[in-house]
Amino acid sequence: ITPSQVESVKRLAACTKLYFPESRFDHREFTMSGGGNDCTFMNILLQIFSPEVFENVINIAKLAYKKAGWGEQLRLRPPHMCGLRTAEYLNYKEFKRLGGHADTGSLFSVLFALSDPKLYQGGEFYLLPRDEPDNRMYYFKPRQYSAIVFLSETHHGVTDLEGPREMFTNEFWVYDDAPWHSSTRAENSEMDWFVQRAEETLDHAADYYKEEDLTDLWPFEEDIEDFDGYDSGYGFYEDESSDDELNAIEDKNDEL
Repeated sequence: ITPSQVESVKRLAACTKLYFPESRFDHREFTMSGGGNDCTFMNILLQIFSPEVFENVINIAKLAYKKAGWGEQLRLRPPHMCGLRTAEYLNYKEFKRLGGHADTGSLFSVLFALSDPKLYQGGEFYLLPRDEPDNRMYYFKPRQYSAIVFLSETHHGVTDLEGPREMFTNEFWVYDDAPWHSSTRAENSEMDWFVQRAEETLDHAADYYKEEDLTDLWPFEEDIEDFDGYDSGYGFYEDESSDDELNAIEDKNDEL
């Protein structure tokens, strides 16, 4: 991510928190594993007001997808065929760590370092990959403007820290982009319900994000409790995709 894009993310986060403090900001504590962060949710706003940042997020995810062989080995659909579940500006000013957890329900997570690591002590990002012998942990203290891409179900967290630490994280999932009127971090069951209701209501389900009268279709908790599930047909990606675009992106990245 470039310095100008970092400023774009910070300004968008500040405006989002200012105008939507109750619905798009969360002083998020991880009660089970400890720690937390102040989180500003920017999904949908990111695509509208910072499309160049959003495009960069997708390109970085595509590079990691190709390098890791997640298509060939895991048969996961590529990032550009996934939707953005959440885009979050994270500030650790009020927190000293982030307990271990997984981004359950998402496929890929793309994490950008907005802060210079020299400005804070500790605060290492750690990963525990699946099937790792002896439960070996990997620790990273990412350089400013760099990115870490990982499978969302991977256990991860942040060690004890002192000083200012700001991050920008994005999660992709098998659905379309989570709509504006969804909860701050939409759940799979909520999106299943919403897609089904939208398809029942519209003749052109692909345009459901453009329908202003569909706000009431987003489910309440009691709706989910009574919902038996919906087979969206999503999941694994079975087609072979061309590498031409990925190669072009990789060449450009090497030049930079």
